[in-house]
Amino acid sequence: MKKAVCFDFYRTLVDISTDEDDPRVYATLSRYLSYHSVVIAPEELRKAYFEGVQQHLNQSTAKYPEIDVFDIFSNIMHKYGNKRYSNSIVIDTALLFRSLTVRHFEVFERLFDVLGFVNKEYETGVISDAQWIFAEPEMAMLGLNQFFKITILSSRFGFRKPDMRLFSLAMKKLGVGPKESVYVGDNPSTDLVGAKMAGMKFVLFGSECKSYNGFQPDRCFHDYSELVNILEGIWK
Repeated sequence: MKKAVCFDFYRTLVDISTDEDDPRVYATLSRYLSYHSVVIAPEELRKAYFEGVQQHLNQSTAKYPEIDVFDIFSNIMHKYGNKRYSNSIVIDTALLFRSLTVRHFEVFERLFDVLGFVNKEYETGVISDAQWIFAEPEMAMLGLNQFFKITILSSRFGFRKPDMRLFSLAMKKLGVGPKESVYVGDNPSTDLVGAKMAGMKFVLFGSECKSYNGFQPDRCFHDYSELVNILEGIWK
Protein backbone atom coordinates (compact mmCIF):
# COMPACT_ATOMS: atom_id res chain seq x y z
CA MET A 1 0.00 0.00 0.00
CA LYS A 2 1.29 3.46 -0.94
CA LYS A 3 2.21 5.82 1.86
CA ALA A 4 2.76 9.54 1.62
CA VAL A 5 4.78 12.17 3.44
CA CYS A 6 3.98 15.83 2.85
CA PHE A 7 5.84 18.83 4.18
CA ASP A 8 5.21 22.45 4.97
CA PHE A 9 7.73 24.65 3.12
CA TYR A 10 8.80 27.79 4.99
CA ARG A 11 10.32 27.20 8.45
CA THR A 12 9.97 23.46 7.98
CA LEU A 13 12.16 22.80 4.94
CA VAL A 14 13.59 26.30 4.63
CA ASP A 15 14.77 28.57 7.41
CA ILE A 16 13.70 32.05 6.33
CA SER A 17 13.20 35.53 7.71
CA THR A 18 11.91 38.59 5.84
CA ASP A 19 11.31 42.25 6.56
CA GLU A 20 8.44 43.83 4.62
CA ASP A 21 8.55 46.96 6.80
CA ASP A 22 12.01 48.13 5.75
CA PRO A 23 11.56 51.54 4.02
CA ARG A 24 14.60 50.84 1.82
CA VAL A 25 12.63 48.07 0.13
CA TYR A 26 10.01 50.51 -1.12
CA ALA A 27 12.55 53.18 -2.06
CA THR A 28 14.36 50.73 -4.34
CA LEU A 29 11.15 49.23 -5.71
CA SER A 30 9.71 52.68 -6.41
CA ARG A 31 12.80 53.60 -8.39
CA TYR A 32 12.62 50.33 -10.34
CA LEU A 33 8.95 50.86 -11.15
CA SER A 34 9.70 54.30 -12.59
CA TYR A 35 11.59 52.54 -15.40
CA HIS A 36 8.26 50.93 -16.32
CA SER A 37 6.40 54.26 -16.20
CA VAL A 38 4.83 53.45 -12.85
CA VAL A 39 5.00 56.65 -10.80
CA ILE A 40 4.55 56.03 -7.09
CA ALA A 41 6.53 57.39 -4.14
CA PRO A 42 8.11 54.90 -1.72
CA GLU A 43 5.77 55.59 1.20
CA GLU A 44 2.74 55.51 -1.08
CA LEU A 45 3.96 52.21 -2.49
CA ARG A 46 4.29 50.74 0.98
CA LYS A 47 0.79 51.93 1.85
CA ALA A 48 -0.66 50.59 -1.39
CA TYR A 49 0.92 47.18 -0.82
CA PHE A 50 -0.39 46.67 2.71
CA GLU A 51 -3.80 48.15 1.89
CA GLY A 52 -4.01 45.82 -1.10
CA VAL A 53 -3.26 42.84 1.11
CA GLN A 54 -5.94 43.84 3.60
CA GLN A 55 -8.49 44.55 0.89
CA HIS A 56 -8.01 41.09 -0.63
CA LEU A 57 -8.42 39.48 2.80
CA ASN A 58 -11.56 41.50 3.54
CA GLN A 59 -13.15 40.59 0.21
CA SER A 60 -12.57 36.86 0.62
CA THR A 61 -15.42 34.61 1.69
CA ALA A 62 -13.03 31.88 2.89
CA LYS A 63 -12.82 31.05 6.58
CA TYR A 64 -9.04 31.19 6.34
CA PRO A 65 -8.46 33.65 3.48
CA GLU A 66 -5.29 33.88 1.43
CA ILE A 67 -3.99 36.57 -0.89
CA ASP A 68 -2.12 36.36 -4.18
CA VAL A 69 0.81 38.77 -4.22
CA PHE A 70 0.79 38.69 -8.02
CA ASP A 71 -2.64 40.36 -7.95
CA ILE A 72 -1.45 42.94 -5.41
CA PHE A 73 1.42 44.10 -7.61
CA SER A 74 -0.60 43.89 -10.80
CA ASN A 75 -3.23 46.20 -9.32
CA ILE A 76 -0.60 48.68 -8.11
CA MET A 77 1.19 48.81 -11.45
CA HIS A 78 -1.98 49.27 -13.46
CA LYS A 79 -3.29 51.94 -11.08
CA TYR A 80 -0.13 54.05 -11.00
CA GLY A 81 1.23 53.22 -14.45
CA ASN A 82 0.16 54.45 -17.87
CA LYS A 83 0.06 51.23 -19.91
CA ARG A 84 -0.81 47.56 -19.76
CA TYR A 85 1.78 45.43 -18.01
CA SER A 86 2.54 41.86 -18.99
CA ASN A 87 2.49 39.04 -16.47
CA SER A 88 6.26 38.69 -16.80
CA ILE A 89 6.85 42.32 -15.75
CA VAL A 90 4.51 41.94 -12.78
CA ILE A 91 6.31 38.74 -11.76
CA ASP A 92 9.71 40.41 -12.06
CA THR A 93 8.48 43.27 -9.87
CA ALA A 94 7.20 40.88 -7.22
CA LEU A 95 10.43 38.90 -7.28
CA LEU A 96 12.48 42.07 -6.84
CA PHE A 97 10.30 42.91 -3.85
CA ARG A 98 10.93 39.45 -2.45
CA SER A 99 14.69 39.61 -2.97
CA LEU A 100 14.79 42.97 -1.17
CA THR A 101 12.84 41.73 1.84
CA VAL A 102 14.68 38.44 2.49
CA ARG A 103 17.11 38.60 5.40
CA HIS A 104 17.89 34.90 5.91
CA PHE A 105 17.27 32.00 3.55
CA GLU A 106 18.68 28.47 3.67
CA VAL A 107 17.58 24.86 4.01
CA PHE A 108 17.85 23.15 7.36
CA GLU A 109 20.92 21.04 8.05
CA ARG A 110 20.82 17.43 6.78
CA LEU A 111 17.63 18.10 4.83
CA PHE A 112 18.82 16.89 1.42
CA ASP A 113 19.98 13.49 2.69
CA VAL A 114 16.64 12.95 4.42
CA LEU A 115 14.57 14.04 1.44
CA GLY A 116 16.55 11.71 -0.81
CA PHE A 117 15.51 8.78 1.38
CA VAL A 118 11.91 9.94 1.82
CA ASN A 119 11.48 10.47 -1.90
CA LYS A 120 12.50 6.88 -2.63
CA GLU A 121 10.32 5.30 0.07
CA TYR A 122 7.13 7.38 -0.04
CA GLU A 123 4.90 9.51 -2.20
CA THR A 124 5.94 13.07 -1.40
CA GLY A 125 4.44 16.52 -1.57
CA VAL A 126 4.46 20.07 -0.25
CA ILE A 127 1.41 21.69 1.34
CA SER A 128 2.22 25.25 2.31
CA ASP A 129 0.78 28.64 3.08
CA ALA A 130 2.94 30.32 0.47
CA GLN A 131 2.89 32.70 -2.44
CA TRP A 132 3.37 30.75 -5.66
CA ILE A 133 5.18 33.71 -7.16
CA PHE A 134 7.90 33.34 -4.49
CA ALA A 135 7.79 29.69 -3.47
CA GLU A 136 7.95 28.06 -6.90
CA PRO A 137 11.20 29.77 -7.98
CA GLU A 138 12.64 29.44 -4.48
CA MET A 139 12.05 25.70 -4.49
CA ALA A 140 13.86 25.53 -7.82
CA MET A 141 16.70 27.76 -6.59
CA LEU A 142 17.34 25.42 -3.68
CA GLY A 143 16.97 22.25 -5.74
CA LEU A 144 14.01 21.08 -3.64
CA ASN A 145 11.42 20.56 -6.37
CA GLN A 146 13.17 17.35 -7.47
CA PHE A 147 12.03 15.66 -4.26
CA PHE A 148 8.29 16.30 -4.51
CA LYS A 149 5.63 14.82 -6.75
CA ILE A 150 3.04 17.53 -6.02
CA THR A 151 3.04 21.06 -4.62
CA ILE A 152 -0.05 22.64 -3.05
CA LEU A 153 0.37 26.37 -2.35
CA SER A 154 -2.38 28.35 -0.63
CA SER A 155 -2.09 31.38 -2.91
CA ARG A 156 -3.24 29.23 -5.85
CA PHE A 157 -6.53 28.52 -4.07
CA GLY A 158 -7.51 31.61 -2.10
CA PHE A 159 -7.55 29.88 1.27
CA ARG A 160 -4.88 28.73 3.69
CA LYS A 161 -4.23 26.21 6.43
CA PRO A 162 -5.79 24.91 8.60
CA ASP A 163 -8.42 24.59 5.85
CA MET A 164 -8.45 20.82 5.41
CA ARG A 165 -9.18 21.12 1.68
CA LEU A 166 -5.48 21.73 1.02
CA PHE A 167 -4.56 18.48 2.77
CA SER A 168 -7.39 16.52 1.15
CA LEU A 169 -6.37 17.74 -2.30
CA ALA A 170 -2.77 16.67 -1.72
CA MET A 171 -3.84 13.19 -0.67
CA LYS A 172 -6.13 12.89 -3.67
CA LYS A 173 -3.34 13.89 -6.05
CA LEU A 174 -0.96 11.39 -4.44
CA GLY A 175 -3.54 8.60 -4.46
CA VAL A 176 -3.45 7.90 -0.73
CA GLY A 177 -5.87 8.04 2.17
CA PRO A 178 -5.50 9.77 5.53
CA LYS A 179 -4.35 6.62 7.32
CA GLU A 180 -1.45 6.31 4.86
CA SER A 181 -0.44 9.98 5.11
CA VAL A 182 1.90 11.96 7.33
CA TYR A 183 2.28 15.72 7.36
CA VAL A 184 5.45 17.41 8.67
CA GLY A 185 5.18 21.03 9.77
CA ASP A 186 6.31 23.58 12.32
CA ASN A 187 3.13 25.49 13.22
CA PRO A 188 0.68 23.79 15.59
CA SER A 189 -2.16 26.25 14.95
CA THR A 190 -2.18 25.66 11.19
CA ASP A 191 -0.15 22.53 10.40
CA LEU A 192 -1.18 20.31 13.30
CA VAL A 193 -4.83 21.36 13.32
CA GLY A 194 -5.26 21.15 9.55
CA ALA A 195 -3.54 17.79 9.18
CA LYS A 196 -5.47 16.23 12.05
CA MET A 197 -8.79 17.59 10.78
CA ALA A 198 -8.00 15.90 7.46
CA GLY A 199 -7.28 12.64 9.28
CA MET A 200 -3.52 12.59 8.69
CA LYS A 201 -0.77 11.74 11.13
CA PHE A 202 1.31 14.75 12.09
CA VAL A 203 4.99 15.21 12.93
CA LEU A 204 5.94 18.54 14.52
CA PHE A 205 9.29 20.13 13.70
CA GLY A 206 11.18 22.50 15.97
CA SER A 207 8.65 22.98 18.78
CA GLU A 208 7.71 21.49 22.11
CA CYS A 209 5.70 18.30 21.70
CA LYS A 210 2.37 19.26 23.25
CA SER A 211 -1.29 19.37 22.27
CA TYR A 212 -2.94 22.35 20.63
CA ASN A 213 -6.72 22.91 20.57
CA GLY A 214 -7.22 19.28 21.50
CA PHE A 215 -4.91 17.90 18.79
CA GLN A 216 -1.72 16.04 19.71
CA PRO A 217 1.29 15.56 17.41
CA ASP A 218 2.10 11.90 16.69
CA ARG A 219 5.84 12.61 16.88
CA CYS A 220 8.14 15.63 17.29
CA PHE A 221 11.74 16.34 16.25
CA HIS A 222 14.29 19.14 16.25
CA ASP A 223 16.93 17.81 13.85
CA TYR A 224 16.42 16.21 10.45
CA SER A 225 18.71 13.36 11.42
CA GLU A 226 15.76 12.10 13.53
CA LEU A 227 13.09 12.11 10.84
CA VAL A 228 13.84 8.87 8.98
CA ASN A 229 13.49 6.77 12.12
CA ILE A 230 10.33 8.65 13.08
CA LEU A 231 8.72 7.90 9.72
CA GLU A 232 9.77 4.27 9.79
CA GLY A 233 8.28 3.85 13.25
CA ILE A 234 5.09 5.82 12.84
CA TRP A 235 3.29 3.11 10.82
CA LYS A 236 4.52 0.15 12.90
